[in-house]
Amino acid sequence: MKLMKIELMILYIIYSCIFISLAFIPKGKWREASIAFLFQQCITWFLGLIPVQLHLLEYPVREFPTVNGTSFLFEFLAYPVISIFFCIYYPQTSSKRKKFLYASGFSTAITISEVIFEKYTDLITYIHWGWYVSWLSYTQPYLYCGYFINGILN
Repeated sequence: MKLMKIELMILYIIYSCIFISLAFIPKGKWREASIAFLFQQCITWFLGLIPVQLHLLEYPVREFPTVNGTSFLFEFLAYPVISIFFCIYYPQTSSKRKKFLYASGFSTAITISEVIFEKYTDLITYIHWGWYVSWLSYTQPYLYCGYFINGILN
């Protein structure tokens, strides 16, 4: 039962960080931020269900256990909010290499966090999954989002 309290505390901290981070979106970037948020929600909400349904990973502690097998916090809020900051500062005029390195940096940060959560908490459990699959599944949507936002705004 003690572990459950730690996981819930982590979830509350992440929720707090998400809502506080919204205050750091520049006023002139709210349109771009809204588009990025909704774009990533569509992708992650759908694609986040696939590994859970295929029993590749699971979320033992999650917000709505009787409704959905995936993490509402991560798929519906955290990843899309992180994507806002990815898109706001996306190096649109840079080389493909720099864009890939930029996406890789964001993906690496999330993957490291996920691996720590997987190892030390019950927030996520890899069944037939690996950190490298997570890393790839974060990098690709980031790049799509960057290209999408660039196409919409230019």
